Amino acid sequence: MQRLDRNYILLGLVWVIAGMVFGIWLGASNHLNYANSHAHMNLLGFVTSVLFGLLHWAYPALAKSSLAIWQFAIYELGVALLVIGKILVDGGQQTLFLEVGSRVTIAGALLMLVMFFRSGRKAATT
Repeated sequence: MQRLDRNYILLGLVWVIAGMVFGIWLGASNHLNYANSHAHMNLLGFVTSVLFGLLHWAYPALAKSSLAIWQFAIYELGVALLVIGKILVDGGQQTLFLEVGSRVTIAGALLMLVMFFRSGRKAATT
């Protein structure tokens, strides 16, 4: 069985390191126009990934869903595309990354909702 709880938390930690490095760069270089990208990187990348990981830990039935690995891949791909799109748009470029990434991220979040309701909400006892 996939350890999606661990994978989500690990990827969330990667996101927070990337967000910190990006935040330090934008502050030090006075590129504050990228603050919105920085916020999306940390909130959707770090916070939501870790929360999804904790949901997988608290509700082990989530990982047993046939949708679980797909949900993980779709959500994380969506966030990556969205963040790349935000960075490009905040830099003044036109891109479809933001639009596509936003929709893919929402699809990943909706899949988590479906999985949660299907799981019967059985919490871990330990």
